[in-house]
Amino acid sequence: MQYVALFTEEKHGFSVEFPDFPGCVTCGDTLDEAVDHAFEALAVFAEELAGQGGELPEPLTKKQLLALPEHAGKKAINVTVNGDGTDFEEFEMVMHAHLLGRIEKYCGQHGVSPADFLAVAAREAIKNDVFKD
Repeated sequence: MQYVALFTEEKHGFSVEFPDFPGCVTCGDTLDEAVDHAFEALAVFAEELAGQGGELPEPLTKKQLLALPEHAGKKAINVTVNGDGTDFEEFEMVMHAHLLGRIEKYCGQHGVSPADFLAVAAREAIKNDVFKD
């Protein structure tokens, strides 16, 4: 299903809300980061809802939401979600044990998972186009 994510530009980035899911909010330093976080936040929120026996609500449209005065001037995108946890994919990865150890140590010191660390690293690499020709 597709739900509308509304983006508000803030002083230091973008906040994101899903009117169909009160309480499902996220943010990002850049619009691209906020979009990535929106997909992840909605997938987690919908998976939790389904796990508690709830059903996904019928989505409102962009047109309906942007017509409301409280959403004037906000950017809107559709975010697709399965709601059953299949929005996340596991994959196999190979890297040198020394680098993996450094990543795990860093993550332990900062209270983040290696998956979150690698997601942030990937976003930064894409944003900075580190592999450009």
